[in-house]
Amino acid sequence: MPLILLTGFPSSGKTTRAQQLKEYFSTVVGKNVVLLSENDVVKNKQIYSDASKEKELRSTLKSEMQRLISQDDILILDGGNYIKGYRYELYCSTKSNKTTQCTLHIDTSSEKAWGQNMKREETCQYSQEIFDALVMRYETPDGRNRWDAPLFTIQPEDELPFESIAAALYERKAPTPNQSTQSLPLTSTNFLYELDCVTQEIVNRVVEAQKTCMVGDEVSIPNSNEKFLLKRRYQLSELSRIRRQFISFAKTHPVDDIPRLAAMFFQYLTSHLV
Repeated sequence: MPLILLTGFPSSGKTTRAQQLKEYFSTVVGKNVVLLSENDVVKNKQIYSDASKEKELRSTLKSEMQRLISQDDILILDGGNYIKGYRYELYCSTKSNKTTQCTLHIDTSSEKAWGQNMKREETCQYSQEIFDALVMRYETPDGRNRWDAPLFTIQPEDELPFESIAAALYERKAPTPNQSTQSLPLTSTNFLYELDCVTQEIVNRVVEAQKTCMVGDEVSIPNSNEKFLLKRRYQLSELSRIRRQFISFAKTHPVDDIPRLAAMFFQYLTSHLV
């Protein structure tokens, strides 16, 4: 299923837009449409105040999305999807399944979204604390990022560009899967050793470079032609956490090519750093 990924502030109108999309693609285009909604999983908004439960929620939605994805019918994922790294992981899933996707950013202001939240039934409302926290953590999609593209930014008063969305899904070639997105058999007996060494070397290079480089400088990445831009000062604990996440991801996507492995970690690292 080509994927339509909705993203936006809480109560920004994503579900309304998702229903409009479902109606268009099912009645006008004649496609089978599956709507996967965060609201169907979340029974209590307090889940967003617990980091571990919220992480479990994202994992559940991602697993269900991976189960439903195919090359023919439409899959609409209605949720906040506010974390840039999470959107990147969903992009990798569509890429590995050789299907297209697009992103709809429902660009409702936080003030208007809060007003719409207060009109909901009390049991469905976000508390002020949780609403503000989700708005603060929101990472706005950028059409220059391949995992957010093609990007459609929708204001509350806008009509949905149905034909353009359909063209983005059905008139565009799906990205070609590569070793960073395909699950491959383990091809090297020392893969885990190489994975540990390559990722640790990159983290060490970034940490060491911060001792002599200024914010805004570029740092050469070992075993790769990539350059890491120092947008700010990064803590070792932060870099190590992302490294551990990547190692878990890479164990199911092993490669023998060390430069490619380094490039994979570079892309993962930059997509997870704000």
